[in-house]
Order: sequence, then C-alpha cells, then structure tokens
Amino acid sequence: MKLKELLREVDYKGSSIFPHGQDIDIKGISSDSKTAGRDDLFIAVSGTTFDGHKFANEAADKGCVAVVLEKDVALPDGIAKIFVRDSRAAAPKIANNFFGSPAEKLKCVGITGTNGKTTISYLVDSIISAAGHRAGVIGTISYRIGKRVIPATNTTPGPIDLYSFMSEMVRNSSDYLVMEVSSHALDQNRVGGIDFSAAIFTNLTGDHLDYFETLEGCFKAKSRLFETLNDAAHAVINIDDEWGKKLIKLTKGRVVTYGTKLVADYLASDIRLSLNGTKFTINFPKGKLAVSSKLIGLHNVYNMAAAAACGMSLGFSAVEVKRGLENLNAVPGRLEPVNCGQPFKIFVDYAHTDDAMYNVLSALKPLISKKVIVVFGCGGDRDRTKRPRMGKVASEMADFVVVTSDNPRSEEPQAIADEIAAGITKKNYKVTLDRLRAIGEALSMAKEGDCVLIAGKGHEAYQVLKNTAIAFDDREVAKKICSAQKIS
Repeated sequence: MKLKELLREVDYKGSSIFPHGQDIDIKGISSDSKTAGRDDLFIAVSGTTFDGHKFANEAADKGCVAVVLEKDVALPDGIAKIFVRDSRAAAPKIANNFFGSPAEKLKCVGITGTNGKTTISYLVDSIISAAGHRAGVIGTISYRIGKRVIPATNTTPGPIDLYSFMSEMVRNSSDYLVMEVSSHALDQNRVGGIDFSAAIFTNLTGDHLDYFETLEGCFKAKSRLFETLNDAAHAVINIDDEWGKKLIKLTKGRVVTYGTKLVADYLASDIRLSLNGTKFTINFPKGKLAVSSKLIGLHNVYNMAAAAACGMSLGFSAVEVKRGLENLNAVPGRLEPVNCGQPFKIFVDYAHTDDAMYNVLSALKPLISKKVIVVFGCGGDRDRTKRPRMGKVASEMADFVVVTSDNPRSEEPQAIADEIAAGITKKNYKVTLDRLRAIGEALSMAKEGDCVLIAGKGHEAYQVLKNTAIAFDDREVAKKICSAQKIS
C-alpha cells in the first residue's frame, strides 16, 4: 500500500518529512519494534509503561521506512517522519486503511461494564448463531474467528491487531463482530473508527482504580462508547445500575433498557434460581419470552436480559433469541462446575472484584444446604483498593475463606494477602499463599452438601509469578486434587 493511502484521514502536521514522497510502498504496520519489519510503518505510541519513541530507532534498524511520531526523534536519513498530535488517535485510522476498512463490512456490538462482559459476549454470539449468522468474538477469554481461537492477551487488543482480526473475520464470511470493550481500550482509543450497531452497558463498580483513580474517571471512559453512537445505533443499558441511568443522558443512540427491578424495555420477572439453572420471563415491548437456561444466578439473569435486548434490537426474532439464550450451557470459568463424583459442589469463577464476588456468593449461598468455602486472592500490580473490599465480602458471605495468591506478578504475595485480610471482619479465614495447597485445603475441608468456590482466575490456564507465567488451571488442579485425595 502506498504511504499516502495509509495516511488517508490522518491529521498529520505540516512539519512532517517525506524524503521520498508519499508514493513509497508500505508492506506492514506496527506499534511494537519487536514485530517491525522491512518497508513497514512504525507508530510510536506513548504508553503507560513504555514510550514507543524510545524504540523508533530499533524499528528503523529493522527496515521501517516511515515512523509516526508525536515528538521529533533523531532517525537515519531517508526515513519519513509523520508528526501527529496523538499517535493513539492516528493508529486506528492507519490500521483501518491498511486492512481495507473491515469494520464497515461488519455489524459491530460492543459490551462494556465492570462485570458480565464475557458472558454477554457468549450469549450474543449464541443468538447470532441461532439466527443463522456468523460472528467473530473479541474478549477476555479468547479471540474467536471461525474455527481459529487465539488466547487473549488483553480484553480488547490494540488497534493494529484488532483491525487485523476484523479483516480476517470478513474473509471468514462473518456478518458480526461481538466485542468486549474495556475501559482501558476506550481511554486509549483502541476501538477508534468503529461504528457500533449496538453497545451494551452492564454495570460499574470498583475496579481499575489504580488506572482511573475514581469511579467517575472510569465512567467517563466507558461512556465514550455510547457518546460516539449514531442515532441509528442501539444503546442497551442496565437501568437498575445508577451509572446506567446517567449514561442514558449521554448517548445519541436509541436507548433500550433492561433490568429486574425498575420499569425497563426488557424486564426480567418470575425468576426461579437453582443449581441446575435458571428459569425466568423477559417482558419486552411486543410480548413475553419464557427462558430456561443452564446458567446460574441472578447476575446471569441480567446478562441474558442484556443479550436478549441487544438481539431483538438488531432485528432477531424472539424465537431466535430464546434459542440462542438456551443453547449456551456454560461459559469457561464463569461459575463453571467441576465434577469428579465428589459429594459436594465445586465451582470455578473469574470473580475478581468485590461486586463480582458478591454476585457469585449471592447466587450460591441460598442454593447450598450446608457450608460455602471460598478460595481466592487478588492480582498483583492491579487495583489495590478492592483487596480489603473483597476480603470483607468473602468473609461476611462465606462460611470459611482461604486467602491465597492470584497472579502476584511483581508484588509480594504476603503483602497482597495482608491487604485482603485488612477487610476481613470475622475469624473465619486462613492464609495459604501457595494456590495449589490452598485449593487442596479447601477441598479437604468440604463435606457432603458443602460448596467450594475457587475464585479470581476463572478460565486462566496460568499463574504469573514475578515475570514468569507457569501452567496453572484452577479447574484442572481441582480435578487432580480430588483424584489424588480420592474424594468421591
């Protein structure tokens, strides 16, 4: 692709330097000097951890012929310097041009909020499939394009990877893109240039305050997804959430509300919860829909109501929506049962915020005849403010808590555990930093009729210790321990 074609709609400064004009051929684009190659364009992004400008020369050494910059950097002669005010804003435009405007060929659904994004993405994908269409899915667990499944590195990838994936989806004959959109992605403009057909807001609770500092800052980031909707798009909003009510005033999209408490366009009622699943009714403008799902808990009623509201807003029939909701039996690492023939229940869940912990324990507690034992930790180098809150919720709602390590990363596991314990108000807990031992202890405590909830990591098949990721899957660990201890 010619450089001038790549820079279409990019607002670059007049001081930009093009030693060989703008008709030079560009073979690839990158914002990571490690992946840059000959005849590529490199985008220098000032990130939260690294400044891409410091790696511009490394990219040049690898053969890049053009560099997008926010500030001048000494580069070898002959390399084009494209100066922009904001590299993050330029990146999605460049990626869109390079990959042939793939977003224009897809109906895009974006899902944002603290909790529920992943489950809703699976539900919306299931509805689309039930209607005979094909979707590509971008989210916390994986990026799914046809039969290709790529383990996720971020909930929402950077714009170059994202547009590359969308291009692949188009080639794979996908009609839709269903994407979890994180607050970080919105703040960093990773989804710039995408005209969403529908956006879903789940809820907002305390998380990522290490990055945004306040809930207001996090809300401001999430609201961008709705502020950029056009008047033909649908804004699907949880009306029971206080932040959802505020969001309604900020969007030009067609507002569609859902909930279980207040008057909503899609109101869930007659809710019956059990360990075998959930039955409820969705009341919507043109009728009612009886749903019988394998998913457990009131929080999943919200997730299904959101997916139903989105599906019908996109034009799918009530029959297709019902089929899609009921076809989804489970989501990896979301209240996922582990069955080894043991006389008690084991669930693995991704709950990594106090609100998510509350939701999961609220779902389990009324359905368990005896004790609920929780094993959990908090991730290192992440929001520290939620640690005591999670400890408080776990100790107040569970019968016993084993505090352990999650992904401690560069932090000391004991220091993280101490911050969790600071919020615990009862004496119903112990600290076992080794996660393998902690899970083993919890399973050894459990008796017939009890429930063990292994929380925090969900679908993850690794544990990050310092700078090393080791193989560790809570589900597989629980199965092996049950087998070794002959728990059955």
